[in-house]
Amino acid sequence: MPYIIYTGWGLLVPVGLSLLYGLMGRRARAALGYVQKNTAWAWLREILPPLLLFTLWGIANIPLPVLYILTFLGKLSHLAGAKLSSVKAVFIINISHLTTIALHMILIGVCSLATQTPMNKLLWQPFWRIATIGSILIINILIAFLLPRLQTLLTVLHTQSESEETRPFLVFLWFCNLFLLMDSVLCIATISWRLLPVFLIASTVLLEFYLVRFLQHLYTLLHVRYLEEEHRGLVEKLEQRNQTEAELRLKSAVDALTGVFSRRYAMEQTAFLLQSKELFSLVYIDLDHLKQINDREGHQAGDCYLVKFAQEFGAWLRKPDVFARVGGDEFVVLLPGCTQETAETRMKEIRTRMEQAYSPPLSFSFGVTSASQTPDDSVEEVFRRSDQAMYQDKQMRSCS
Repeated sequence: MPYIIYTGWGLLVPVGLSLLYGLMGRRARAALGYVQKNTAWAWLREILPPLLLFTLWGIANIPLPVLYILTFLGKLSHLAGAKLSSVKAVFIINISHLTTIALHMILIGVCSLATQTPMNKLLWQPFWRIATIGSILIINILIAFLLPRLQTLLTVLHTQSESEETRPFLVFLWFCNLFLLMDSVLCIATISWRLLPVFLIASTVLLEFYLVRFLQHLYTLLHVRYLEEEHRGLVEKLEQRNQTEAELRLKSAVDALTGVFSRRYAMEQTAFLLQSKELFSLVYIDLDHLKQINDREGHQAGDCYLVKFAQEFGAWLRKPDVFARVGGDEFVVLLPGCTQETAETRMKEIRTRMEQAYSPPLSFSFGVTSASQTPDDSVEEVFRRSDQAMYQDKQMRSCS
């Protein structure tokens, strides 16, 4: 058969479709994670190889296996400058290339059966070369247009394409590509068997069937793995948030200077004991010498005095007792299960020992109230009564 060179208007089909596919392909590659330069030269460098290749195939009958190999190398060159891992790149290339050549060979076989023309003679005709490659370009354009809208699939592909589950599947993809490449030899072979197109279509469809089933199974595995990682990530975020909230609660419950509990925490615990109707006493404490120390030695010395008092006084308390700083030189002690008389006795004993043990003495005035005095006590009322009792104690000690 004489070698035919075609230069007609039909070449506008692969040219136009290649340009359109170049535009849509950039969107698809961006959705797949390719890093692309938004320049005219970068776009031309991406679109020129397939445009020239498909146009050249319309002009002259390049052997089909050579066409497929050059197409694969062209796709591989697109990834040379893309910041993708080799596993992910090969995974994407093999799937797209395998699907493309499978559809192309099925289309060639169908056209051969429809026209009752052997496949090798069919491909010598420019019309059928342009028609088949044009149809495949249209299909690829539609896929490239729809791909960015498949967010779940893209997310799974982004995060799981390098997992261990994909390794055996990559080997299968290489086998399928080699199988179809060898099958493409049948399209150019001079074999007079009329059922050759049927054999080609059947073998390709069977391979595509198994490929789709493998893809479905792989996607299920990867999707499950993706959901597990998402769940693990959400659990970690929840734990981190809970930890942050716990730290914030701890900060709000502890006085930053002395390390004892804060006024807020003391009031919360008082409210809890009132609600549970438990017996407790509240002691309101005011230090005696803080103002003189601040005036004489400075506020840093006063802070040290507060810290020392909190440490020494706290050492005399029981574990269930709640010791809190409520402001300045004022503290409160919440004594669960303690009557007012017992609380007063304990505070007098602690005050005596601290006055005798330290110089200057860690002396203080205190007032005690019990929640059992009034059944309908509020937190504010309990604090107010103990504060008043503390001022009475301070006045009595100043007069004596």
